[in-house]
Amino acid sequence: MRISTQQVFLSNVDNINKTNSELFKTQNQLSTGKRIQQPSDDPLASAQIQKFKKEIARTEQYNSNIEVSRRRLELEENTLEQINNISIRLKELAIQGKNGVLSQTDRLSISSEVGELLGQLEGLMNTKDVQGEFLFSGHKGFTKPYEYNAALDSYSYAGDDGQRFIQIGPENKIASTDSGFDIFETVPKVSGYVDAVITQDNNHIDDVALNKDNADAFDQFIADNGGLTFTFSGGNLTVLNAAGQPITADNPSVVLNNFDLTSNPTHPVIQIGGVDITLDKIIDGTATLGSKSQHNILDTAKDMKDALDNADFTTNTGKQEFTETMDFVLDNLNGIQEKLIGVTTSIGGRINALDQQQSVNEDYELFTTEALSSFEDLDYNEAISRFQLQQTALQASYASFAQVKDLSLFNYIN
Repeated sequence: MRISTQQVFLSNVDNINKTNSELFKTQNQLSTGKRIQQPSDDPLASAQIQKFKKEIARTEQYNSNIEVSRRRLELEENTLEQINNISIRLKELAIQGKNGVLSQTDRLSISSEVGELLGQLEGLMNTKDVQGEFLFSGHKGFTKPYEYNAALDSYSYAGDDGQRFIQIGPENKIASTDSGFDIFETVPKVSGYVDAVITQDNNHIDDVALNKDNADAFDQFIADNGGLTFTFSGGNLTVLNAAGQPITADNPSVVLNNFDLTSNPTHPVIQIGGVDITLDKIIDGTATLGSKSQHNILDTAKDMKDALDNADFTTNTGKQEFTETMDFVLDNLNGIQEKLIGVTTSIGGRINALDQQQSVNEDYELFTTEALSSFEDLDYNEAISRFQLQQTALQASYASFAQVKDLSLFNYIN
């Protein structure tokens, strides 16, 4: 076979280029510490590397979620601890305020401190987290959970009962928040501690006289029928339940007195659930009546302050009403504290679960990183030896090509 001078040159150039390319690849491996520079170097290993990297990124996100959850839960735990401390102080003041030997000045002094505590409570229950969202609003993070409602003369909850769950492991989610509804609005009921809630477009309902004997019956009646709607039109009164069905005298729990407002329009009285309801200003329009038997700590503190401010110790009836209200307050505070302790215990359990899951995640990430390293990372001893061998081969290629390129018949022609 004849080998031309051009073939010799091209063959040597190809060999030198190939050796240069291999040397450059090894040099890149040494500079990056990575065995595989592109998928074509090892397709099977490249697929495994991408899988491991995704697992590591996912685990890092789980750990990031754990940190977010821990911050929220620790903030909630600290906030509830402060609220509980205030509830303890309110109990102390309630017991002190019940002392019959106190003067009105003494009770007003206690009321002043209760007012300060009430302001602190409102601030704590409207706490924001580091993202600027309200801690106790449920899913409505940017809705202020508690504000005073002058029309209802109480503190209304504006959030929802949603609980935010966050993924902290492949098969593990945890509640990172608790709604104010679950914490503050579902405290145990105190028998007899029931308020009538009136919403109206005109002053139709003048008074709802609840006492300890009939308050629970009224509350149960409202629970069974929903809020009642009073409609005044053309001198007639219609009372509907939440389903829109009329409440009539046929119902044994309802007695409609002076139902004919045309014949006797002055302060008619109807009896619902054993409670006398006095109607005033018979003007066409509507009014709704409901009950409130679960009192959040804000309303409890407000009731306590109102009782201290308006206590009438000049009559036995006044003394009895004051004492009864303070007893309600104390019983309700006991239930509130039990609820707070239960939620705080739950938070502690969730924080422990976060710590355990983080430990599992860190072990898994370490294992995955080691597996990734076995596919991706470079064996420096082998690579340096290979680099030196390739460098020697390239030098030999250059040296041999320098000798071969001078081989020509023309060198021997005189």
